[in-house]
Amino acid sequence: MIDLSHLKGRRYGVFGLGRTGMAAVKALVAGGAEVLAWDDTASQRQAAEDAGAELADFATAPLNYLEAIVWSPGAPFLAPKPLPAAMAARRAGVPLISDIQLLLDAAPEVTFVGITGSNGKSTTTALIAHILDVAGCANAVGGNLGPPTLGLETLGAGGVYVLELSSYQLELTPSPRFNIALLLNLEPDHLERHGGLHTYGAIKRTIFNGQPEGSMAIVGVDDAHGRWLEARLANATPVSAGTETPARVYADETTLFDDGTPVFTFKDARALGGAHNRQNAAAAYAACRALGIATADIASGLTSFPGLPHRQELAATLGQVRYVNDSKATNASAAARALASFDRIYWIAGGLAKDGGVSGIEPWLNRIQKAYLIGEAAPAFARQLALMAPSMPVAQSGDVLSALNAAHRDAQADPATSVVLLSPACASFDQFPSYEARGDAFRVAAQRLSQPQPRGAAA
Repeated sequence: MIDLSHLKGRRYGVFGLGRTGMAAVKALVAGGAEVLAWDDTASQRQAAEDAGAELADFATAPLNYLEAIVWSPGAPFLAPKPLPAAMAARRAGVPLISDIQLLLDAAPEVTFVGITGSNGKSTTTALIAHILDVAGCANAVGGNLGPPTLGLETLGAGGVYVLELSSYQLELTPSPRFNIALLLNLEPDHLERHGGLHTYGAIKRTIFNGQPEGSMAIVGVDDAHGRWLEARLANATPVSAGTETPARVYADETTLFDDGTPVFTFKDARALGGAHNRQNAAAAYAACRALGIATADIASGLTSFPGLPHRQELAATLGQVRYVNDSKATNASAAARALASFDRIYWIAGGLAKDGGVSGIEPWLNRIQKAYLIGEAAPAFARQLALMAPSMPVAQSGDVLSALNAAHRDAQADPATSVVLLSPACASFDQFPSYEARGDAFRVAAQRLSQPQPRGAAA
């Protein structure tokens, strides 16, 4: 647990009592702060009260005596619809902050690495931490990946906090100070929360605010926003996976280069396939070199990195068919990265659609042998695909298991090597509580599949 004893006797609110909020309550109470807490769920309120917090509905309770309210990043506050509690805090002049801000303020002697982007941030975060482990550098992973941030162990000088940061967390972090800050890419996402791509991009760029002297800004330059941004940051280190734009650290299909010098060969890495992962590797390499990690240790970490669940995770192999769980692909840009990574695809997609549907996958349509559409988005995706690729076979399969069974039959009947790919380009909330639950269902079902008997074989 993070030591917040410097806040002893001060008064804080905590709104939203899920994993993040409860960790904040416990850390604040342990540090001697007075805590006012609220959640719409009675059981969560009871848990906070049991942990030492006082309960009060922020929409109606006096708030002007609070230093700040630690706000759950999953709870919208001003958009798309203002929450009464947020409006009450604004009227009282009480700032809404993230648990990230409390951690930054609590550990001035520790090095902070912050990673954001529309896609790839979880893999890059985990990859940096894995390399630090290989090098024997004390570190802890938190933010949008791993345990609640305020539940992390307290690190001393020389330690490194590696934090994955969503736009939701960044907009609640008014005073960032990342020694190394990474923005991997920018694609349309969460626009209903932020009101448009311009605002979403501006929030992402706040990761570079307040960087101390000698800090590094690592910018992915494989999209137009990154190229624009890199030209405007004095401390920028550009990273790339094959763009023609010059980059200090870049990767082609086989090799990672540092200022033109080969430093790693991707054939040695078992979990870094595809151009998107080559960019992730370039970003992780640049961050770790800035932390003083030796090139040999970085190469060892890149080689041994096991990958993350639900991100192009190999769930099963049956004969000539691989079954790949990419449930984390909750928008079309992420799905396009998966489609670009394989050649002959039986594609399972759908769920709760984001703005634009499957726009952006057009360059990879010729790799899809058939699409199996699931969930609420299925009818709209079918219409969109009919316009994009009129000759592509499309089935509306209803749910993940039905789609998997149908794709399994078709792929096993195909004599060529192929992939059954769950890469939904959608959120999961129409049928599953999370992308993890969706991916787990696919993985378990894929592992239970058996190859059909050859024709004429004995029963």
